[in-house]
Amino acid sequence: MTFGKSRPPLVPDPGQQVLLMSEDGSRIEGFRAVSGPLTTETGEIIIRVAIEEEYRNSRREGRRAVSMAWPAEMVEVSVPWYKWQRWFTR
Repeated sequence: MTFGKSRPPLVPDPGQQVLLMSEDGSRIEGFRAVSGPLTTETGEIIIRVAIEEEYRNSRREGRRAVSMAWPAEMVEVSVPWYKWQRWFTR
């Protein structure tokens, strides 16, 4: 989900590649967003994510991906460099 044409996305759309931040600050690659932002009963905002292989297999088999909840503030949208270049050169 983007807020304006000239800005990179802040929240991933379902199917978009994401980087997960671990508690020690390192980035974990190889995940895709399965949902947009969701609010839990406790008020925390989460995004459901699945590993790349599970996401591809579930799409091919026509089923939902087995996913896990991850806090939205610890999810970064993985945008290809050529799209960043487009945003900053306009």
